[in-house]
Amino acid sequence: MMEDYRKVFRDKRKKLGWSQYKLAKETGFAQSFINEIESGKKNPSLDGFFRICEALEIKVFPEEE
Repeated sequence: MMEDYRKVFRDKRKKLGWSQYKLAKETGFAQSFINEIESGKKNPSLDGFFRICEALEIKVFPEEE
């Protein structure tokens, strides 16, 4: 079963020692929007999803072996 992307975002952000504010600055989003994504109140656009993945260095498509 796949893990919810919100949990992946939150866990990776915390692992990096980043606040929601830091992630917001890195992605160009408002801190309140990052909070709403992590809490499940809002969903990012596809572009926003990839921007967050890029900022957190999350590989969406792992390389094939």
